[in-house]
Amino acid sequence: MNNKFSIIGTGAWATAIANVLIDNNVQVKMYGINKQEISDINKGRNTKFFGETILTNSHLLSATNNLDEVLQFSNNIVLAVPSVALDSVTKNIKAQLNGAKINVINVAKGFDNTTGKFLSDIIEANLGDSMINLATFIGPSYAIEVFEKKLTMINVATKNEIYANFLCEIFDNHYFKLEWISNEMGAQIFAALKNVLAIGIGIIAYNNPGKNTHSAMISLGVREILKVYHVMSNDNNDMVGYELSGIGDVFLTCSSTKSRNFSFGQKIAQIGVDQSLKQEKMTIEGYDTAKILKNILESHKVYVPLLKNIVDVLFNSKDPNQILDFLNW
Repeated sequence: MNNKFSIIGTGAWATAIANVLIDNNVQVKMYGINKQEISDINKGRNTKFFGETILTNSHLLSATNNLDEVLQFSNNIVLAVPSVALDSVTKNIKAQLNGAKINVINVAKGFDNTTGKFLSDIIEANLGDSMINLATFIGPSYAIEVFEKKLTMINVATKNEIYANFLCEIFDNHYFKLEWISNEMGAQIFAALKNVLAIGIGIIAYNNPGKNTHSAMISLGVREILKVYHVMSNDNNDMVGYELSGIGDVFLTCSSTKSRNFSFGQKIAQIGVDQSLKQEKMTIEGYDTAKILKNILESHKVYVPLLKNIVDVLFNSKDPNQILDFLNW
């Protein structure tokens, strides 16, 4: 495997990942459709997301709107596009590979909002036998903090330990570290449902500002996500809950106003669901995922009262002030 990497996307996460790689003296070529972002990256920065900060070793980085050029640059392809674009992007990649084989690193995680399938399943279906390995980066991480070189540890979820070790060797440095996890399904369930939980925790934290309550509800939420994992996977092992992609990602998303889902929950506590949706300009992943969770809870017998109440607040007109009524206090 060559040590060059191609990145599909020129957004915040694409640029943050590129910065890690070029920091490690790895050559990177990025594909994008935004002319300003492409121009910026070729000048060693991305002003839309990171201001005038110059990327480290920017001479190792270039960007283009020529997908074929990027696919020929390396067989290690990082998919760093919004989840809504993943289906069309992977189909375009497949059409241009002309029989070539690639390794794919995906940074979008969770469910496809249209089909309810895991995003990894969409990638596998669209790329098929053109894909050698698939790995997903999952864990507690904000792109801005990775870009600012703040210590970050996340999981690389893949069935292939050898490829995981290769990625660890390429990406690991003094501020960014990967840890292998083979439980792709469990990691993806946590990645998706932690956003739903964060909305509920946002509501709870606004109405009950004490840290005791906040911490207790995060703990209950992790327990309930594990229950959903158990019924979806027929695996009763709880280890995934202790991973960086488990409790680590839950804690980050459910405890910071940097989290859109947590902030959205706080807004719901103040002005309700309908008004919050009207005011929101950005996608709230947890809201879309909650629709899928609603279907999961309807088709599986599992007692998860906190997650159920979050769904009821979002879609069944439940009073946000009653989100903890299952405690029977």
